[in-house]
Amino acid sequence: MKLIVITSSKSIPDEPKLLTEMFEAGLPCLHMRKPRLSTKEMQALIEAIPAVFHNRIMLHSHHELALKYKLRGIHLSRVHLSKRLRYWWIRFRLKMHFGHIAKSRSYSRLQQVYQHEDRIYDYYFLRTIFDTMTGKLYGGYFEEGLRSANEKSNKILVARGGTRLNSIAYAHALGFKGIAYHSFIWKSETPVQQVITLLNAFREQSLVIE
Repeated sequence: MKLIVITSSKSIPDEPKLLTEMFEAGLPCLHMRKPRLSTKEMQALIEAIPAVFHNRIMLHSHHELALKYKLRGIHLSRVHLSKRLRYWWIRFRLKMHFGHIAKSRSYSRLQQVYQHEDRIYDYYFLRTIFDTMTGKLYGGYFEEGLRSANEKSNKILVARGGTRLNSIAYAHALGFKGIAYHSFIWKSETPVQQVITLLNAFREQSLVIE
């Protein structure tokens, strides 16, 4: 089951150090979502992380940097997908340089899970799945519908939004192939320890961490 951490959209004190420590603890995949950073600022952040961990990073912007730093892949937003020619060229260059590179995108509604895609993505975020306050399913989602989507869509779906520690078992029971964390990490005073807690929870539940 995939375990993904999404960075804070804002800059965090000692962020490169924190991210490096998360990787050292065993975090397999980080989505670097920094919409306010310039290309140079994004470069500086990537370069501050040891190169041995670059293959665990997915970029949400400045996708051309995936070429330079041999990153894991790119996440395409609705805006990116609307600019078909530009992002076709970036994906083509990535494929020519590295062969297969991971690609992901997001869905905000369950119905989108069944839509035909012009290209293949390695996985898809489905949000917002859980209510932050209660841990139950967010309004509009039902267990039967989510199980059916995971069984019948032929897509690797990752639960995102409102995720907490006990969301791991719930997401797995609903058939999700992964779970993504954001606020659970960055609203904590000890974000690295939060990641370690998640990794331990995966192991305790005998889930293979991807």
